[in-house]
Amino acid sequence: MRARSLASVSFLGIAVFALTSVSGALLALDGAENPKPSGRQALNSCGTCKERRAVLDPGLFADPRIYEPGVRPAYEAARKYPATLDRIHCFCECAESERFHHKNLLTCFTDMHAAGCGICVKEALLAAELKTKGASDAEVERIVESLYKTDGHPPTRDPGR
Repeated sequence: MRARSLASVSFLGIAVFALTSVSGALLALDGAENPKPSGRQALNSCGTCKERRAVLDPGLFADPRIYEPGVRPAYEAARKYPATLDRIHCFCECAESERFHHKNLLTCFTDMHAAGCGICVKEALLAAELKTKGASDAEVERIVESLYKTDGHPPTRDPGR
């Protein structure tokens, strides 16, 4: 009888340990995949941008089992070229969406939106590639818009600006 109660106590202890370990790991994973804003909002490095919130850490998107290969480099591009992405309309139509109300392509990278949107990722990667080749922000904007703009969508900016 005593051996049976000792075995029950041991089993119960192992079960409690396993449950607390698993729940702790799940909480840590949830925090990594769904970052919660701190009390004070971090700002990006672009003082002239309409979108002032910080781009999420590209390291959050390193796991290839979860994220497409272009996601991390796209978040890196948003961090490197915030002023460029701030000029570009996101043609996944998140700016027009009742749910998102994004200001521009840079906004997509201040939350998890771009991590699940191929259009955002492709626009950002193209912008980064063009910037690396020496294109101006106006040239990048024109090229991205010419490739992704849908029929009937108004130009992102006035041509004279």
